[in-house]
Amino acid sequence: MKKLFNLSALILMLSMVACAPSEVDDIFDESPAARLDNAVKNYTELLKSNGGRWLMQYFANGDEEGFNYIMTFHEDGSVDISTQNAYVNDGAFYSDKSTWDVVADYGPVLSFNTYNKAFHVFSSPQSDGTGHGGDYEFIILSGDDNQINLRGKKSRGKGAVIDLIMTRLSSTEYPTDEDYFTQLTAVSKAAFSDRINNYVLTTGSGKRYICNDVTTMIWSFYPEGGSLLDNGDYMNAIITTKGLRFMEPLTFITEYDANDVAVQNFEFQPDGSLLCADDGVTKITGPALADLFHQPQLGWMLSSKDGEFGGDFVTIYNQIVTEAKAKYKTTFNWLQLGYDAAKAKYRLYFKNGKYTGSIYVNHEIVDANTIKFSFNPEAEGAFDNNGQSHYNNLPSMQAMVQLLCTGEYTLAAENVMVSNPMTMTSKSNPSNFVVLSF
Repeated sequence: MKKLFNLSALILMLSMVACAPSEVDDIFDESPAARLDNAVKNYTELLKSNGGRWLMQYFANGDEEGFNYIMTFHEDGSVDISTQNAYVNDGAFYSDKSTWDVVADYGPVLSFNTYNKAFHVFSSPQSDGTGHGGDYEFIILSGDDNQINLRGKKSRGKGAVIDLIMTRLSSTEYPTDEDYFTQLTAVSKAAFSDRINNYVLTTGSGKRYICNDVTTMIWSFYPEGGSLLDNGDYMNAIITTKGLRFMEPLTFITEYDANDVAVQNFEFQPDGSLLCADDGVTKITGPALADLFHQPQLGWMLSSKDGEFGGDFVTIYNQIVTEAKAKYKTTFNWLQLGYDAAKAKYRLYFKNGKYTGSIYVNHEIVDANTIKFSFNPEAEGAFDNNGQSHYNNLPSMQAMVQLLCTGEYTLAAENVMVSNPMTMTSKSNPSNFVVLSF
């Protein structure tokens, strides 16, 4: 059997050698010009195929956010280009028709060769003489039925590398271009909050980075425990209905841990977080819920709607409304729980008629999702004038403070990125809960 195997192997090797010259001849049978011509024809057909509708994730330069374009390539050489961004049509949806071609240049090049009002704003000079400096011609690096990879031709000539992708866009999921941008607007509003700071990127090795400026799509990063000034970095990004893509891989991650991947592409998860599509591990989430209570720009309203106020919170709040009416002849408007950065304390902040007042409580973060309050009415600065008046004159206000300061509260939110609304539930009596929103 061994001798038979060796003989068979020898025959196979000789057959491969015999075949090799003709295979090499086949590969190089066409001239470079012919191969380029074929590539131009193939990509032209690919762009027009299956309805010819593609989503381009466009970056004009390394300093601005990316913008979405829907392009439908037609057999007659025309292209419909749609967008919705701040630089076109005052931010409203807009579509324009122009012409396109795939030409032979630096390899096959996709060229939008007549002016398109929706698209060429980024490549045309503006009042400053430069404008955005974007491309309108793109070297086609590779492509298949689902994705085409491009590189800006003009930016490449200037020594910059701006790589873009185009993905096939389903007409079933988005019957019209405007349908896509309507959903994109909704997704963008729900994805992040410009009132929340300190989003967190956690790598596969466990390294954590603080992320800010996320709604601008010019993200800032620095290692947890560090600072943006000392060891921070920036990267521009684009948001789509499916997730987030940074213009370039986040290579600074690998400087701190060689086991990490220089991630670039993220997909939305059911809880609102973003999971990296490159390594399947790196994740972007919002700050810990308890940490949100330290962000002074967030004033948490205690909702009094049915189902958003539970147990003793409902009873006592209704008593406050009744007692305020009887004592002050006013209508009690609202009650808020917010962090006062100057005093480093939480306050029950309320409005009764045209007057506002504050009652200051101490707080303790027990863990990432648990908070505890305490109150000393004799402490200096425990009230402002209206806060003390309401505390002294309304027994129900005292009862509300006492309820808030009884035991620990668990925090929970369906969306870990925005965490608004957030539910605060008593550990000792889960029927006592309140939905907080900012």
